[in-house]
Amino acid sequence: MLDIEIVRAHPKDSPRLKQIAIDSKRHWGYPEHLVSKWAQTPIITPESIDIDKVHLARVGSLTVGWVRLLIRLPDVVLEDLWVLPDFIGKGIGKRLFGHVLEQAKLSGARHLELDADPHAQSFYVKMGCRVVSESVSEWGRNIPHMVYNLQG
Repeated sequence: MLDIEIVRAHPKDSPRLKQIAIDSKRHWGYPEHLVSKWAQTPIITPESIDIDKVHLARVGSLTVGWVRLLIRLPDVVLEDLWVLPDFIGKGIGKRLFGHVLEQAKLSGARHLELDADPHAQSFYVKMGCRVVSESVSEWGRNIPHMVYNLQG
């Protein structure tokens, strides 16, 4: 069992968090030209770390994942949840999602919303989310829009 610490991210963490997101996206086998183009976008910035609720997961001194929660009441949106490929399936995502639920409940929101990567849909279903709609991304993927009831 890994000793996982969840702490608030600092603006200086943005390059590391961005790299974790890129490494995680590559892990799922998306075409490199799409991942490279996406990697040129901001993904996470020092400013967004200041504005949003961004937390990171550490195992020892190594940052292995991160999460960003947008609290714009009455909506609470899970904008990002990324885990380094070598740590997928080791409880990092589950711990980060649990942390997000705590933060979302403290906000007073009634539900948490997210648009899931198709590869992560089963993870979010296991966490208690349900699909309420679907859209097609710019990459031609079906993106499930999911909701977690915070009041139940």
